[in-house]
Amino acid sequence: MDDSGEAPWLSQAATGQTAVFDQAECVDGYVVLRWTTSQGGVGLAHSLHDGNGSVRAVTSALHRKHGHRVADRYACVVLAQSAPQTAHPSVPQLVARDIVGEQGDGDQANQYDTTWQRLAAVLGHRPPYWFAALRDRDAITAWRPGAPPAVVPACHVTNPVAALAELAAEEPDGSPAARLCRHLARQIRSRDHAAVTRHISELHQNAAAGGDGAHLVLGAVPTELRREEDRELPEMVRRAGWLAITERRDHLAYRAADVAQRWGAGRDWHTGASATARPTVCPTAHEWAQRLVADDRIQAPTVLEKELLESFSDRRTEVLLQDPVTGVPALYRLGRPGTVYTYALQRLPTHAPLAALILSDTACWIRTEDGMLWFAPEQEGRAVGWGCSGTGCHTLAQLVDRLLDDICAPAMEQQALQPPRGLLDLLRDTPRAGSTTYTRARLIAARTG
Repeated sequence: MDDSGEAPWLSQAATGQTAVFDQAECVDGYVVLRWTTSQGGVGLAHSLHDGNGSVRAVTSALHRKHGHRVADRYACVVLAQSAPQTAHPSVPQLVARDIVGEQGDGDQANQYDTTWQRLAAVLGHRPPYWFAALRDRDAITAWRPGAPPAVVPACHVTNPVAALAELAAEEPDGSPAARLCRHLARQIRSRDHAAVTRHISELHQNAAAGGDGAHLVLGAVPTELRREEDRELPEMVRRAGWLAITERRDHLAYRAADVAQRWGAGRDWHTGASATARPTVCPTAHEWAQRLVADDRIQAPTVLEKELLESFSDRRTEVLLQDPVTGVPALYRLGRPGTVYTYALQRLPTHAPLAALILSDTACWIRTEDGMLWFAPEQEGRAVGWGCSGTGCHTLAQLVDRLLDDICAPAMEQQALQPPRGLLDLLRDTPRAGSTTYTRARLIAARTG
């Protein structure tokens, strides 16, 4: 609650009267339903870009839209948020902010928690709530008091599947990209349907027990799923689909990739964790960097290039390059020392056996018997390392143990088996400074010793 010494507007507003519903308006990713009371306007806002949103953001947007007239339209704005994970997990929260008598524009100025019961008392009827998986803009703006819940497909506002459906529609029938996008869209819909169905059931239980959930109505319920659950898509299809998508240069592919990253489907990309090399400091990195070629900056970036630029670009002195062996982009930031940012692969695209492990500067390198250099395969969140007893060294020992037998083995996952003790000890005792090379024979000796 604010510390101005005055009671919040909602606690002072008259109750027992029926407010007049006016209209809905959309501002900067929010839909605001407005009522007129004898003491001023009340707005109930829902975010269309995440489950919660910010009451300060929506009131600021209303200020920009209406200017000095905003206080004539709204005395108070209430933001509906997702249910908390603690005390009452079935009841969505309400955060209010007074516009009349504003004392400042700080993050918490005139902001306070309120209840559905209090808001219902001011409005004279139960206000509506849309779960984040049911926030269809048209359904919210069409709502009127007394209307039955709209029926809309369940799709959380943070995971819109439209880009996946559009990309699948323009692909040839049966292509890996089409199959992947259709499957992923259905997975997201199924998960969101199951989650919102459970949340509605919990809300009904709370209402039946006389909780605060009894003082709201549902603005929407999910459309019934009319299909059986899809079988899991084969890994080869998933990887082929993402390989095709990440090489594209259009905004539809960008949007599909963004959904994938938020959903966690990036694990099926051919690239893994980001990698850093300093060619002016590390001889091995210098050798690798010699094979990089300039990229055509006249073209729009590929999905992978866009990801790299957004993650590491400082928009000053940098050159976008490409590794012609892997097809993975690299961003060279000039300076002292110059630094190259790129991505490790999740699997090495070679059949040449591991010849040596090189630990130099900040990178783990694999040299294969054909003389080629590779960053060690690495998943996001499963970093490899050496010179300590932490998880990075443990992960690298697991990886080396696999690569000695199968150079195409994938980057390590969370459930990997324990590595051989000798390999773990060898990597743990490797100096962090300088450069250390272990031949295949030395690694096998450590593994079996």
